[in-house]
Amino acid sequence: MAGRSDLTSHAYRTLRASVLAEDDTCVLCGHPGSDATDHLVPVSRGGAAVDRDNLAPIHGVAGCPTCGRKCNNLKGNRPLAQVSRLVTSRDWYAGPA
Repeated sequence: MAGRSDLTSHAYRTLRASVLAEDDTCVLCGHPGSDATDHLVPVSRGGAAVDRDNLAPIHGVAGCPTCGRKCNNLKGNRPLAQVSRLVTSRDWYAGPA
């Protein structure tokens, strides 16, 4: 199991910056502007701390600029598959007709 030091290591910080540079679309709500990364399988549940396949962009403490959700707080330490994503039935603003 990964220790806390893995999450503050240079390798982790570099990987986190790379993930956010590639795409800032939140894995939970689908809106852009993510300021954090999340472990899809939490480190506390055996997920790898420094693994590109286990990291995804997510809105952190600042919250989503579009929907206002604090996605990382809502997800907690549950695997992504156990968290309901924000789903809408239609595009509420489709622009001028």
